[in-house]
Amino acid sequence: MMGCIQVAGFCAFEACVGIFWPSIMKMRSQYIPEKARSTIMNFFRIPLNIFACIMLYNVNAFPITVMFGMCSIFLFVACLLQRRLMVIADKPKTQDWTLLKEKDTEADPLNI
Repeated sequence: MMGCIQVAGFCAFEACVGIFWPSIMKMRSQYIPEKARSTIMNFFRIPLNIFACIMLYNVNAFPITVMFGMCSIFLFVACLLQRRLMVIADKPKTQDWTLLKEKDTEADPLNI
């Protein structure tokens, strides 16, 4: 019985990972400009890696229930932030960006 539960948990985890990567790639392409994507992603990756190293170094200091609690809290905060991003992205734009894209900026003089 316990083996079936572990297999089901593993399959659920793999399904979530399988959904996560395409979703995060889609979000990156939507919200982060291609020219600055690698710089922005690496900028956020540094604190994440530092946090992961600190947690892994101190893994024996936390009981498993605290670890699962922290993961649950982080996932809940990520869910709230995702919802906030969706609300912000759905707001109508105040300017017409298509006009700005069509404008030829190379023909304009430099205003220094």
